[in-house]
Amino acid sequence: MNPLLDLHQHASVFCGGILHAQRLNHPEGLCVDPRDGSLWCGGEAGELYHISADGLHIETVACTGGFLLGIAMDSQHRLYLCDLHHQAVFVVDDQGDHLARLNCEGLTLPNYAVLSRDERFLYVSNTCRAGGPGIFRFDLQTAHGELWMAEDCLSANGLALSPSGDMLYLVESHLPGVTRVPILADGRAGPKEAFLSLPGDEPDGLAFHPNGDLYISIYNPTRILRWSFARQTLELLIEDPATDLLHHSTNLAFRGPHELFSANLGGWHLTKIELSAE
Repeated sequence: MNPLLDLHQHASVFCGGILHAQRLNHPEGLCVDPRDGSLWCGGEAGELYHISADGLHIETVACTGGFLLGIAMDSQHRLYLCDLHHQAVFVVDDQGDHLARLNCEGLTLPNYAVLSRDERFLYVSNTCRAGGPGIFRFDLQTAHGELWMAEDCLSANGLALSPSGDMLYLVESHLPGVTRVPILADGRAGPKEAFLSLPGDEPDGLAFHPNGDLYISIYNPTRILRWSFARQTLELLIEDPATDLLHHSTNLAFRGPHELFSANLGGWHLTKIELSAE
């Protein structure tokens, strides 16, 4: 299928780059700060970067010394950092001060973190390439963590909470595809359900658009897909076979309805994609 957006008209380097004085160290996770539209992302040596809303200034606010994957931010401006090397989730404030370390038995490769609607719980995907559980959950009032969804996953990766707050969408990179897990009324995980099969792709990240569409980043080949719930269609949004502007896209984040950002684990920059008004 042909992409909906022309790469060179709609995508640009937002910040960083291999020739930039402040290049990013292979960013994977990112999130948008709702206060001012600035961005947070991580690096492969554990760097936590804060990027100004215009993309012109990059500050290294903290460093875990590990390898940061997914990043989430709560309404109190605490950041939750999934660290591959340390096998834990670090909690820091927006000044980079360490607040907590979340880990529990069985959490071997925390990949992506999502907060519940009320911010009581933090759901964390655990990557097992050959198949293994699953999704962990931390009670942020007690810091207690446990295996929440025990079903095996083929490389659990990106997570996204449904707009209604009662469903977790999960990338299984080596399925390959997207599955989903209901959050039952009593808080338990419902049975994992198949959602999208993506043969030939290696999906990585997920993000819901403000209108409810689900966007899926593809690490290899480098492109971004869009699932429309209203139309029940899967569309190719944009792709970059040369990996110049998009370079092994991982996590995605929206800043309003018309700006989509992508981290590029294969490169040293973030990509900004201008979405068409629909």
